[in-house]
Amino acid sequence: MLKQLRKFSAPDDRALKVAISGGIGSGKTAFTNCLAALGGVRFDSDEVLRTITGSPGRALTQIREAFGASVWEPGGQLNRAALAKLIFTDPAAKARLESILHPLVWQEMDRVVAPLKPGDVLLAEIPLLTETGNHTRFDCCVMVDAPLEMRLSRLIGQRRLSEAQARARINAQASRAQREAIATFWVDNCGTPEDLNADATALWNLLSRV
Repeated sequence: MLKQLRKFSAPDDRALKVAISGGIGSGKTAFTNCLAALGGVRFDSDEVLRTITGSPGRALTQIREAFGASVWEPGGQLNRAALAKLIFTDPAAKARLESILHPLVWQEMDRVVAPLKPGDVLLAEIPLLTETGNHTRFDCCVMVDAPLEMRLSRLIGQRRLSEAQARARINAQASRAQREAIATFWVDNCGTPEDLNADATALWNLLSRV
């Protein structure tokens, strides 16, 4: 079910920038896919992160300088599991990594936005939008949410996490109240894929009329 929590207005001189976020396992990627199929220009921050941290990604030199060989495979590839474990348990390491990656992500988003015209809609999927405070970069924010048990089921079944791992990842992220505090629109993703697509269509119609 789609709910509008706040008013917003579209800029007259540039494209409308929409952030789509939500907790892990909420279904934000599926919702972004639905919106993109209706005509928006998609920007996937996770895809950018995979690119800049893969070989020969722009972030690798800085990551190696910051964290050393402990997060590197013998063959010269970034050990993503070791890096993820480090930043999950060490807030200072997490902040250091974010200081390397986030500027590169925003540079790439600026590159995508540059050729867009007034009336175009950027759909930026930003998983940690609330946690990083970057919602002010956007004209409106869409939060996708789902019941805890549904999120756990997705993480265990699709990402092959244990229940303890899934709960730890959920608990490490922003709370519902924190997400509601910055959300323009709220999507309760507790139904079928058809329900989610209907919510996306309703939102797209609203965005198109702004």
